[in-house]
Amino acid sequence: MKNIGPGELKTLLNKEEVILVDVRNDNEVAKGMIEKALHVPLASIGAWLETQNADHHYIFYCHVGVRSGTAGLLAEGHQFNNIYNLVGGVLAWHQAGYEFMQK
Repeated sequence: MKNIGPGELKTLLNKEEVILVDVRNDNEVAKGMIEKALHVPLASIGAWLETQNADHHYIFYCHVGVRSGTAGLLAEGHQFNNIYNLVGGVLAWHQAGYEFMQK
């Protein structure tokens, strides 16, 4: 798993085909998400990963980067190789001046 910052995330979203996954709870997601993100709460990640292609690139994020790090470790446990974690989560994204969308 590679830890990335908001600028790197923005670059990856513009250049590569990646799957962006918000692992926050429903009440957190209701306040806004990063555009193009899927919402898969951390509690559901294990089952969700079993339905995904391990060859794709996945970026996980949460509020500050802790739960998304856990999601990334779970993905690695499922033999996924292209895993990224947004360090600082949506707080870092917001502080970098990037926008959110409503779910």
